[in-house]
Amino acid sequence: MAILNKERILSVTEEIIIKKGVQKTTLSDIAKELGVTHAAFYKHYKNKEDLLQQLALRWLETTSKELLEWVTPKGISNKDALHDWLWLLATTKKKLYHNDRRMFRLYTDYLERTQVLVVEHLKQLAQKAESISGLNQLGPAIITAFVYFHNPYFADRWDSEFYEEMFEDVWRLVSNKLP
Repeated sequence: MAILNKERILSVTEEIIIKKGVQKTTLSDIAKELGVTHAAFYKHYKNKEDLLQQLALRWLETTSKELLEWVTPKGISNKDALHDWLWLLATTKKKLYHNDRRMFRLYTDYLERTQVLVVEHLKQLAQKAESISGLNQLGPAIITAFVYFHNPYFADRWDSEFYEEMFEDVWRLVSNKLP
């Protein structure tokens, strides 16, 4: 019997989902590909929903790592740092969309249906915006102001020739309110 760990399960699950899609992927498919029984599989995940949630969470954590670990460069103002970080947020989401639209849609659609994960992700982004800007309790407002540039709902519009110009317009509106 194959050695089973969570990372291997998640990787195999992702491969099967790429081939078959989420709806057609079954726990039987995953167990078979892993070379294990259903019983062995259930020691790691309660059900398909639990597995999908963990897979989406892994993707979100991996793709958000650079954003959440970003450090303000020395000698840069909080205002300029916030601008740079928000642009990083926008370009990171755009790159994810362009690198693999199918997986981007798969994960973001799943995350949207699982509001707990989205709420936590937005909370982390808001906290990061606050720590960079020094503006307590304004993180959610900042993240909301830039929703067009990071929310997957708008991904099909991110290739607009006016994308960067729009970002800077929103930035000017927001930054006028910053100290």
